[in-house]
Amino acid sequence: MPYFYLPSRRIRKESISLLVCFVIAVGLNVYAIIHYGAPLSELWTSILYVLEATAVLYAVWILLRLLIYGFLCLIGKQPKNKHRHQYIIHRHQRGHSHHSHHSH
Repeated sequence: MPYFYLPSRRIRKESISLLVCFVIAVGLNVYAIIHYGAPLSELWTSILYVLEATAVLYAVWILLRLLIYGFLCLIGKQPKNKHRHQYIIHRHQRGHSHHSHHSH
């Protein structure tokens, strides 16, 4: 089974993307509260809906990036990320033996 290695730069980028999606979801919630004249307590009582909206927005963002990546590959353009193959490091590349550690 391969080990996954995500550089801190990628983790930072994805964390910022997720935070932006959360801020957008909170903004939409605030807009809805103001527009419909709901009490401000809706900010806290609807947090699960905000988290669901965050997940949906983040999934759409990932899908959009995958579509752009696929389109760039399709037309023969190289994506900007030159290190895309370094995210997966297999066990034998990290110096581990190939033998199973399970007892028989």
